[in-house]
Amino acid sequence: MKKAWQFYTGKVLLGSGIPWLRNLLAHHWTTGGTGLVGTKRWIFGGLSRALDSRYYRPKASTEEREQLKAMCMSKSSAVEWAKAYLKRGFPEPQTAVIAMFDGIEHTLKSGTIHRVHQVACCSAREIGWFARRYPSIQFTGSDCDTDLMVFLKDHWRSLENLDFQILRMESPPNSLSCDLMYASGGLHYLDPETLVRFLVWARPRVKRLYLSQPLDRDFDPTASKHSKGRGMLSWNHPYTRLLKEAGFASVTSKEGILEKLPGVKNYSAFASDYAAPPSVL
Repeated sequence: MKKAWQFYTGKVLLGSGIPWLRNLLAHHWTTGGTGLVGTKRWIFGGLSRALDSRYYRPKASTEEREQLKAMCMSKSSAVEWAKAYLKRGFPEPQTAVIAMFDGIEHTLKSGTIHRVHQVACCSAREIGWFARRYPSIQFTGSDCDTDLMVFLKDHWRSLENLDFQILRMESPPNSLSCDLMYASGGLHYLDPETLVRFLVWARPRVKRLYLSQPLDRDFDPTASKHSKGRGMLSWNHPYTRLLKEAGFASVTSKEGILEKLPGVKNYSAFASDYAAPPSVL
């Protein structure tokens, strides 16, 4: 009964009830409400459940889902999320189980890469680290929030080979191309239809595509036929199948276990039309 009442309270709040409180609590979504106590923490739990209930509805449109995501992840929330990741630094202990980063390093050392693009870059802590290591390569980080872009351009202004741009993955620009693109997270927040469109868009424009995404441990991204909601507006996607269906001729993947995150694993992949996969994948 308590959970049902909590969920009902969240549904009312997500609707027309008390906009200032809804916005206040949604601001804490990126931290899972850990900064809230008492009644606000309880209401936040109901709001989170109501958000997921609406987001994962089979008939929910991409536009509606993007609006729900914007409520939780945009403006000051996006900037605070980026600051939290910057405090964690890079590399960090769990980086060792993410094969994608070794694959990127292997490729950058080859001397054949001139332009690198990270989509959904958040804090840019990773692409900033690579930009310092390879000053002759031009790096670009992109994300969908204007406030975040202002913050990133100021924070990383000392790196002349790193720039930033707005990019919405549900409607990416036709003009973009690069030697290497990667997504470290981010794609798991795209709904299935948007992810399919993004991968089809990327195939003729990107020579090498690297992915690192979280998955539930019991989800098989190589054999599953459909995407599955993970909660908190995130998805398990069958990335291997979707990459191949998008037209990438070569797809190699590797999984890693994050011991500090029970029930979660990392999926890393390398996709291209012609390049041999790095030995780390």
